[in-house]
Amino acid sequence: MSLRAPEIINYYRGSVIQTYPAIEPVTLAEVKALLVIDGASDDSMLTDMIGEAREFIEHISGLAMITQTWRLSLDRWPVRQTPWWDGMRQMPISELGGIDRSLVVPVWPLQTVTAVRVFDDAGNAATVNIAATFDVDTYRQPGRISLRNGAVWPIALRTSNAIEIDYTAGYGTTAASVPGPLKRAIKAMVVHMYSHRGDGCDPGDAYQESGAAAIVGRYKVVRI
Repeated sequence: MSLRAPEIINYYRGSVIQTYPAIEPVTLAEVKALLVIDGASDDSMLTDMIGEAREFIEHISGLAMITQTWRLSLDRWPVRQTPWWDGMRQMPISELGGIDRSLVVPVWPLQTVTAVRVFDDAGNAATVNIAATFDVDTYRQPGRISLRNGAVWPIALRTSNAIEIDYTAGYGTTAASVPGPLKRAIKAMVVHMYSHRGDGCDPGDAYQESGAAAIVGRYKVVRI
């Protein structure tokens, strides 16, 4: 009987926003028109609810609506461990290695990768030449970076957060860039939260009960 090492599927990653969107996809005036509100007494509350609804949808779906910048931190580059075996195996040489050549960028739609840094044991950073090392795929959802032919993953030695990737994601810089259904989901959540503002309604309740979940569901990436 041969021993087989477990395949490594998951690895540590952390993604932190660096620059927040400059505007919201939905305006205060649009929400007030839906609610038929003329006065300004609830403007501050409604503005907060718009941001809260947008952030909840982005968090649960992995989307970025208005352009924003993020930093992805990794302990190591992706590696798929090849199981051990006894005897001989015939296969293409490309199948022998345990190296994944692509890395999925978690927040999408990906616009561009602006910087990649790797750290040595002492914590010193080295900047990677993106154009010479990676192909950046902005068509796939979520986006990804892939090693160019002949390139290898840059050496990263620090025990934790040895790799940093700065990237920009979002549909664009204006509300017109954001798909209409996503804006409709924000409005539905805000209307629900405002209508139930004295009932302890939170964004999670509003997401499910307002119909926003069904709208956003068509945009969520399903991983099998």
